[in-house]
Amino acid sequence: MSSSNQARLDVTVVMPSFNRSALIVRALDSVRNQTAHPHEIIVVDDASTDDTVAQVEAWRDRTGFPVRIERLAKNGGVAAARNRAMALATTRYISFLDSDDEHLPHTLARLVSALEQSPGAVVAFGDATKVTPDKRMPHAMFGAKVDISTIADPMGEAEQGRYRLRDAKNTFLKASLIATCSACFVREEALAAGGMPVGYKMGSDWLFWLRLAQRGDFVFVNEDVSLVHRHPDNLTRPGAAADTSIAKLAGYTSILDGALGISVDPAQRRLVEGFVDERIALLRYQSSLLGFDSYRRYAKLIPGRPGQSLVGHMLADPKSAMRSVFCSFKRKQDSHSID
Repeated sequence: MSSSNQARLDVTVVMPSFNRSALIVRALDSVRNQTAHPHEIIVVDDASTDDTVAQVEAWRDRTGFPVRIERLAKNGGVAAARNRAMALATTRYISFLDSDDEHLPHTLARLVSALEQSPGAVVAFGDATKVTPDKRMPHAMFGAKVDISTIADPMGEAEQGRYRLRDAKNTFLKASLIATCSACFVREEALAAGGMPVGYKMGSDWLFWLRLAQRGDFVFVNEDVSLVHRHPDNLTRPGAAADTSIAKLAGYTSILDGALGISVDPAQRRLVEGFVDERIALLRYQSSLLGFDSYRRYAKLIPGRPGQSLVGHMLADPKSAMRSVFCSFKRKQDSHSID
C-alpha cells in the first residue's frame, strides 16, 4: 500500500525498542500495511547496542513512511521510552506497538473510529491473538478471561461489536487484560494522568490503564486487532513466574499507598488487599520450586512487607517451605548424577 496517497488518521504509533534489530522491521511493516495510515511512527530507541536504529532508518528511506527516531542516551525502560514519545507526539490519539509485535491491517481504523464515535471515551481497545513458537491463540488477552455481558453494555448496532465498560477500574483492578498493542487512547488525557508509571520492571501498562480509568470511559472493540508474540526465552526462563508476582505485588502496593494517584474506595481497597494475599501465596509456591535459596531471596523482595521475617514467611505456608528444601536437595542430586 502506498504511504503517500492516503489521508492519515490523527494518531501516532509509538514504538519503544531495545535491541530489536531482528524484529522491528516486521512491526514497522504492520503499520505500513494498515488500511488507514497514522500521522507518523515515533520510534524511541532505548539505548540499543545493536543496529536497531540503522534498521529503522533503512526502512524509512526505502518506504518513504513518516518515521521519527528518538535516541535515548541511557536505557530507562519501556515506560520512560513511551512517555518520551507521548510528549513528542502532536496528534490527538496514541497507539502503542512494541517492536516485536504486530498490528493487524484494520487496527488503527477500528480503534480511532471507536474513540471518535464514543463521547467521553479515553481508551478504545480490542483483543489480541497470542502467537507462540507452537501455536496461535485468538482472543487470548480479553475475551478468554471475561464475560463481556457482565461488565459492559453494547453500543450502537449489534454488528458493530462495540461495548462500553461499566467500570473500567474495577475490571482492571486485579490485572491488565489489555494487550498494549491493542489499544488507542487520547494523548491529552494520558499526559494529564501523569503518563505511564516508571520504575516498574513489569506492569507499567496495567497501572497506566488504571490511571486513565479515572479520566473517562473505555470502549472495547470485540475483535482481534494485534498479534502478540511470545518468545521461547520469555516462556521458559527460570524465575519468570516469581518475578511476575513480585512485579504485581509492587503494583498493588503502589495502588494501596496512593503513590500513583490511583484512588480506591473501601470496597476496592479490600479487593486489592485480597489480591495481595493471593499473590504472596502464589509467590511462595513459585519460588519454592526454585529451591530454598531462591525461596529465601524472594521472601525478602516482597513489596510492603519489610518487617516480615523468614521464619514468619515459612510458617505462613509450611508446605512451600518444605518443598523449597526438597527442590534444593533434588537439584543437588541431579547435578551429581550428571557429573
